[in-house]
Amino acid sequence: MEYLSVKQASHIWGISERRIVRLLNEGRIPGAIQNGRYWNIPKNAHKPLDKRNAYVKNENERKVVVVAGVNSDIGKELCQLLLEAGCQIIGLYQRGSQIDDVLLSENIILKEVDYFDRSNLLKVTEEINEDIFGFVFMEIYFQLEDAFDFDYDKFEDSYKVNVFAANLLVRELVKKMNYESSIVMVNSIEAYRGSFGASAYASAQAAKVNLVQTFANIFTEMYGIRINSIMAGWIGGVMENDDTFNKAKESIPMKRLGSPSEIADDIYLMLTRHKYMNGSSLVSDGGYLSMDSQSRTEDLDSGKFYKILDKYFSETKKGSKMWIISTMMENEWNEDPAERRFIQSNFDAADRGVEIERIFIFHRRDAKKFRKNTYIQKYLSSDRILTKFADLGEIKEKAPKLLDTIKNGWIGIDDYALLVDLPSDGTSRGYVTLNKLEIQKAKECFLELEPMTQPLKDIM
Repeated sequence: MEYLSVKQASHIWGISERRIVRLLNEGRIPGAIQNGRYWNIPKNAHKPLDKRNAYVKNENERKVVVVAGVNSDIGKELCQLLLEAGCQIIGLYQRGSQIDDVLLSENIILKEVDYFDRSNLLKVTEEINEDIFGFVFMEIYFQLEDAFDFDYDKFEDSYKVNVFAANLLVRELVKKMNYESSIVMVNSIEAYRGSFGASAYASAQAAKVNLVQTFANIFTEMYGIRINSIMAGWIGGVMENDDTFNKAKESIPMKRLGSPSEIADDIYLMLTRHKYMNGSSLVSDGGYLSMDSQSRTEDLDSGKFYKILDKYFSETKKGSKMWIISTMMENEWNEDPAERRFIQSNFDAADRGVEIERIFIFHRRDAKKFRKNTYIQKYLSSDRILTKFADLGEIKEKAPKLLDTIKNGWIGIDDYALLVDLPSDGTSRGYVTLNKLEIQKAKECFLELEPMTQPLKDIM
């Protein structure tokens, strides 16, 4: 590395040697080395901004914001906000990835980088000579994993992009920042919850949370910058129609995915406002994390689901009420041993004094098909469980929105639990939720459905 003397730096930066010595003693020129009474200053060191003049602004000078991951959905939305605010953008994108036409602007300088190559990243940061107002890191590397055939190379690649590249870019670009500058790391709530199928991604996000706190400790005093992170939840976009994303909606109190524009708004506010926030992580997830982690299980296979059903039916006490909707799925009402035990547990609970009301939903024309079913006959011959029928055709005609809540049916227990059936696709059977919003919605659906019911025996 090439170095400058204090005198040479004074000439280049246009400030006094005495001022430079003071900056050196305050540790505000990274990489400087002291040899006795003399200092060696890295030739590529950025001139630290005088705190006293930090907020003097030249209105004719565009503020420069570096955006890593500029071609992501969130990146494109953020660029529109920054351009409207009159900023100059330096956009970094992974080599070989496509660039959207919306990024082709005279005020966006695009730079192709290789996030897997340290030397390339260093070269790109050296080429950026402007004073930087903001830096946003939103590049991600995400790969689903196979627990039985684990790919260690992909695990390391995830850290190269999500952690190592983020670390390098912050450490190099912060040298070109000053006392009104801000850094925002776009992170994920996976950092707090872990992941069933992407341990590399989730653990890398957790590492970034710590990096943000560490950088705030180091660089705020040294350069005066602020650094924070946005913890994004399930965000729609190109994957909005993905089954996994659609299932995730049920775990979000707001019952929808976030939009890239909403996260872009959060980032913009972090860059330009929130002046006393530093080393913090702002959660933007529609309430996903605020839900008690025990309020909803994962999707359960048949074995696990029936065990939980048995537990709830055996432990529910006299005086409790069960309000149940059955949609006559293929994996219900068959001769499977677990299903037989479950049906019997219904009657055992009724014998203990649990009040059970079950609404069967199917097309009236299918009544003959179900009439000979052993379990249906058992319900018809019992006065311990109140059984009703609602015609699927009538529901579609009069209250089709109820079907969005009914879906494949469920078992409500008082106002505290909902045991939800899932389609018989061979992978999962159901899940259990204690989420108050989901239970309340199901209860309201059940009450709204009742006026459309009649005794089951009347159509059988």
